[in-house]
Amino acid sequence: MSNRLFCACILLCLFCVPLFGCAKKTPKPTPSPQPTVSIEDERTFPQDITYYAKRAGTNKRLLSADQQAQANQRFTSVFFGPWHMEQGTTKASDAVIRKARGYKLGGERWSQEEWDDIVENANMGRYPSDAQPAIIVKNTDLRQMPTHNPRYDKPIVDAYQYPFDDFQYSLLAVGMPVFRTHISRDTRFVFVETPLAAGWVDAEDVADVDQSFINAWEALPQGAILRDGIAVKGLGTPLNIGTMLPIKEQSGKQKTVLLPVKTKTGTSVRTIHLPSSDIALRPLPLTPKAMAQLIARLHGQHYGWGGMYGLRDCSATTHDLLAPFGIWLPRNSRAQQRQGVVIDLSSMDREAKEQTIAQYGTPFLSLVGLPGHITLYVGTHNGRVAILHNIWGVRTYEGENDNGRHIIGKTVITSLTPGWELPNLYRKRIFIDRVRALATPGAH
Repeated sequence: MSNRLFCACILLCLFCVPLFGCAKKTPKPTPSPQPTVSIEDERTFPQDITYYAKRAGTNKRLLSADQQAQANQRFTSVFFGPWHMEQGTTKASDAVIRKARGYKLGGERWSQEEWDDIVENANMGRYPSDAQPAIIVKNTDLRQMPTHNPRYDKPIVDAYQYPFDDFQYSLLAVGMPVFRTHISRDTRFVFVETPLAAGWVDAEDVADVDQSFINAWEALPQGAILRDGIAVKGLGTPLNIGTMLPIKEQSGKQKTVLLPVKTKTGTSVRTIHLPSSDIALRPLPLTPKAMAQLIARLHGQHYGWGGMYGLRDCSATTHDLLAPFGIWLPRNSRAQQRQGVVIDLSSMDREAKEQTIAQYGTPFLSLVGLPGHITLYVGTHNGRVAILHNIWGVRTYEGENDNGRHIIGKTVITSLTPGWELPNLYRKRIFIDRVRALATPGAH
């Protein structure tokens, strides 16, 4: 299909859809600046990622062209999967939680009455009330319940001192295909199934698409954004690493890229122009140098559970780093450490774990996983395994409390024993003791 025909096809196939979510959103909490604390590993392990890329072989292919092609084919299938659904797969019992639990920001417990109001607005008596392919038109939060009010498992007065809103599933990027299955009573929220997970999003951030739109959008080469914080006039949210958008044209050092636009009468597209340094055809050849260039742009980034405040947690970091290379990772750390060739490390002692990772791991591709956390293996330094991860903190004790945290709160390169120098580190079961898997996605 020609580019001109594509644009004509899109413009002719617009849906005339109701305007959901016209009322003002529930405001999100505004946190104070997030704390980050240095640990000794940051001084003893080089934080310049090019050090590890050179040791791994700067331009060495980490996967063959065939392996990457197969991985990218799977990526495409998963990414566009919601557009090829006929009905939702999420049970009503999994779309909402009916019993109040946890705390609101400020330390007050959620009351059952407040909770019932949210459930009532979810309108579950009519679930599922829809079956419509759609697209995300700007970065938006995927929520467990139709509300922007947070839920914490303990009293919290500052959202950045403990950024674990249990209502937050993930951050969905502009251009992500979704399948809408339900609409809240006030029409401000819709329930969607996505390539990552199912949950509630702001209705105003979703636009319907029809089969003509889908066919035309999928037919174009897919581009991967290579830099965070790309501002686009009129979009309202930035383009970030991990975002996938169709490339309409390529000329010299510039690419013409398509963005979905929600209008009063339906969905249209607009074109923007980005330098080739900001977007490339997926999949990029996977080399230590190419991966290091992306890592350098995320190194030091603050921690954000489930994409809160536009930030990343551990699994979002690994997901977004591997996406431009056509390697699809599930959203959570538990599923990620089951991808590709997996070696069980759970029964090994500390020394055996280090040796196995160094011997069988592929720097800049292999994942080192433990319960609730995932890291990227980047090589070794002075005989020790080096990992890159966005980590909240390490477990500490103070008096009778043995479940404290020394907050790191950022993307950093460490050993498998981060915080070892801390006098109050919880040493009965440190980081390396919890490591249980080495997974190499894309390999077979």
